[in-house]
Amino acid sequence: MKRKQPKRHHWLGKTVLSLLLLAAGGYWLWWQIGSRPIHARTYRNTNVVTVFIPGYGSNSLTFGPMVSRFQKDHATNQVTTIKISATGKRTVTGAKRYDGKNPLISVVFEDAKAPVKETRQLTALLHWLRTKHQVKRVNLVGHSMGSNLSFRYLTAQHTDAQPQVVKYISFASEFYRDPTSQLAHFPKSVQTLVIGGQIFGAKGDWAVSLAGVKRYEKELKAAGVSTSLYIYRGTPIGAYHSSLHQNPYIDAEILQFLFT
Repeated sequence: MKRKQPKRHHWLGKTVLSLLLLAAGGYWLWWQIGSRPIHARTYRNTNVVTVFIPGYGSNSLTFGPMVSRFQKDHATNQVTTIKISATGKRTVTGAKRYDGKNPLISVVFEDAKAPVKETRQLTALLHWLRTKHQVKRVNLVGHSMGSNLSFRYLTAQHTDAQPQVVKYISFASEFYRDPTSQLAHFPKSVQTLVIGGQIFGAKGDWAVSLAGVKRYEKELKAAGVSTSLYIYRGTPIGAYHSSLHQNPYIDAEILQFLFT
């Protein structure tokens, strides 16, 4: 004869299901509210190519979903993914031209834990865009170590043809050494937005400190660079280090800074 399952197991199962449904509903509502400003805007065509540079150990999921969202919201009509192998070979998928409305390029490094090599590969990629595709102006958007790669690129002395950097977004990043000598070479014409996250009750996004993000903005401003700061404060769903690039409020800040 089959024994009846204790009533408390049924109660526990219903409670867990209710909590999951409540969490899913809360996430949906959070996303819908955060997305409203994005859907309501009209984005101008800047004719500037925006290059997204991911962080340490990253892959196509870092910026792939973000650039797809931007395309759906009509901020762009050209999205490209460029995968760079450990040897520097480029594999291009998506748009092969960079002359549409606010073209976006999501970069994916195969060797994503080698910042010195990645900086060289980024420099070579931008040179290739300038000479082979006549890309004269770019924006750089870097997450975590991708921001540091962008900073190294911006403060290096280039001997080959490179596009002009118009805007630079650094988010979820901080300086890991004294930047004074490098900041002297940072182009003063580049407009900069620094983005950080703070989980409620924490000192940052559980990977990068809020104090470090604020110092990033402060040092750039002290060097004479036009810089603004945006801090997203919330739960780990939106404010955690690797959640910031899957956050509609961050999307809205980036789109406003780049294309409105």
